[in-house]
Amino acid sequence: MFIVVEGLNETKLPDHIHNSVRVVFGQSATAQAWNLTWFSVAGSNIFSNVPFVLVAGKWIGNFVQPELMWKVLAMATTFAGNLTILGSVANIIMVESARGHIEVSFWDYAKYGVPLTLLTTAVGTAMLLLIR
Repeated sequence: MFIVVEGLNETKLPDHIHNSVRVVFGQSATAQAWNLTWFSVAGSNIFSNVPFVLVAGKWIGNFVQPELMWKVLAMATTFAGNLTILGSVANIIMVESARGHIEVSFWDYAKYGVPLTLLTTAVGTAMLLLIR
């Protein structure tokens, strides 16, 4: 995975993506924190959180408050794993392990994972902004 991510970074595609979406993040630390939060939740579920952090971590120095954004990235990508079964390898292992006892569908998991992730991530971001 690390080799694949480094190969991707060598193509400069992540830099081009960042340059394209950079304006969406806003100018203030508050706007950047909220936008990085939801971008990280989406990215972590599309690409998985470890590769997403390896790519997005390169962008942190471009934000108004890099130290805050490292905390936001860590929190958001961790909580993002709860969104769907595919959000974390641990979720996949749990569903597979439970298979002989109970069937957990994507939607069974999502009906709890989505609201829980949205709530904890929003509260976590608000707390990071309050205590900075």
